[in-house]
Amino acid sequence: MQQSINNVFRTVFDILNQFLGSYIADPGTRWGLSIVLFTVLFNIIVFPLNWKAMVSSKKMSMIQPELKKIQERFKNDPAKLQEAQSKLMKENNVSMWGGCLPMLIQWPLFIALFNVFNQLAKDGTIGGMGFLRPLINDLADNNNLPLTILTVLTMLLSTWITQKANEKNMSAEAKAQAKQMNTMNYVMALMIGWFTWSSPAALGLYWITGNIFRIFQQLIMNKVQGNEPNPVIVPDLPEPEKKRKRNKVIRK
Repeated sequence: MQQSINNVFRTVFDILNQFLGSYIADPGTRWGLSIVLFTVLFNIIVFPLNWKAMVSSKKMSMIQPELKKIQERFKNDPAKLQEAQSKLMKENNVSMWGGCLPMLIQWPLFIALFNVFNQLAKDGTIGGMGFLRPLINDLADNNNLPLTILTVLTMLLSTWITQKANEKNMSAEAKAQAKQMNTMNYVMALMIGWFTWSSPAALGLYWITGNIFRIFQQLIMNKVQGNEPNPVIVPDLPEPEKKRKRNKVIRK
């Protein structure tokens, strides 16, 4: 399965490179633009999934205070706790997996890209080819410090813009919890930075292009949604089960 995805991606890159060859003579520029075009097309295809994930993530941050109240209210009744949490998320159209599902879907695709770029570097296809010099002098080389820094910075900027958008109209408690949830994104940025440093520069170009696309995606979302408050719908919930009093046994 994974090898099939690798072959599909390699074929797409070859098609894009041949198409650009009709207009651009420099092979490094052709391959660099092929990576950029592929990244843009890929992000356009998964745009509906990413948009849904962004909306779900924002709503999940909004309902965190209510979820905490429910957990406190039904702490002694696991069945009603699960029922109440499900009802709250259903009323607010929030999915527990909505925010991470696109990442789970895209992970095998990232592995395929990683394999394709490594193979292109090993077989010499992109060896010695520069793009946007002096940023990338060789698409096949690793340990590119400026590219690594730019990858991390664009990913951090994307995370920060998303975080600020999600914090609008939130309570102080919800903002605090949202910041805790975003900590993982900052850790992920450092991990991606390591991947960029230790992989062919072509992978870093892919990440930077994708990060810039997501920044504009979030800005468009902010514009579409505006600054209107997005109230949380609190459904009618059952009363928690009261603790039964134990009858005292009177011994004669």
